[in-house]
Amino acid sequence: MGLFGKEPQAAPLDPAYILAEAQECLKEKDLEGALAKFDELCALPVQSPLPLLSRATCRLQLGKYEGVLEDCEKVLQFLNTDLGGHEEEQCTTVHSLALLRMAKAHKELGQMDEAKSALMRRNAVEHKLGRDGSGQDGDGGQGDQALAEEWKEKGNAEYKQGNWAEALAHYRNGLGYDMYNAKLHSNACMALINLKRWSQALKHAEQCIVLEPEWVKGYYMKGRILSSESKLEQARDVLRKADAMEPGNAKIAELLAEVEARVDYVESRLRRRKPRADEPAKAEDAGDSGTEQPVEDVDSDEDYCEDGTCRPKKIKLSITRKDIFNTAVDVGAALVGVALVWWFVRRDD
Repeated sequence: MGLFGKEPQAAPLDPAYILAEAQECLKEKDLEGALAKFDELCALPVQSPLPLLSRATCRLQLGKYEGVLEDCEKVLQFLNTDLGGHEEEQCTTVHSLALLRMAKAHKELGQMDEAKSALMRRNAVEHKLGRDGSGQDGDGGQGDQALAEEWKEKGNAEYKQGNWAEALAHYRNGLGYDMYNAKLHSNACMALINLKRWSQALKHAEQCIVLEPEWVKGYYMKGRILSSESKLEQARDVLRKADAMEPGNAKIAELLAEVEARVDYVESRLRRRKPRADEPAKAEDAGDSGTEQPVEDVDSDEDYCEDGTCRPKKIKLSITRKDIFNTAVDVGAALVGVALVWWFVRRDD
């Protein structure tokens, strides 16, 4: 019992001590023990992405890939900072290393598209800092980015004049200098949309989403392209995500309403075509397995009312090949009979 009759509180755990224990476990190849220590670190109210990144690395070695993705997503919520001389696998920042870990986890889970997207985002992070080998003398790639910006401005001038093909050529020249520039991909996508080159436009829209997943324009462009290709359900799903990201965007709301109306119309048409449950199935002709050929509808004297509108009810008839054959035989026999009567009359004359 402590002073004043209260139980003494345990001293808070020292993060440096826990980290030292985790590193000792790693030296002894005790991955489970190290993971337990990293769990303790991540439970502390310490505002740092490094414990999460360390735990993600440990989970990756243990094959706990879902946990890797969870930790790396949390790391990406922090500001991107340098690893401070602890570069790994050509990654110089916490974001690029987290994205590389995500790419590996997605690959192990068989999610190849997600793995490629994460790897491209990682490359974009390093490229912007000029640390991917594209910059010169550590200038952060500013020379290439400046050239890319010049081509973008030239493309914008052509775009405003309605010269879509010329604008597209300039945007692609800019991408030759900075392939991770989301705005250049966006502008190229819009030029291709105006040229109605949907498949190529879709690739640029998807690049925007990969490079800037929080930028709503990529989702809007993708929804617009899918809608133009009549891939309505896919367009609806993408636009709903865009609408949730930016609820006040009038363009997204308008396009989403249009797509949803088209989906409802198509679904209503499909429902009308389905046979009613109480409608008896057509009986096959016992003497013929051939396909029935529908005949034109015949109006009856009865009226058919639906949704407050009445119109003559139609009766649908059908005939088989056997019916056609029998009718042809009857007609042929009648013609032969007429010919015989005519012959006998002429003979008597």
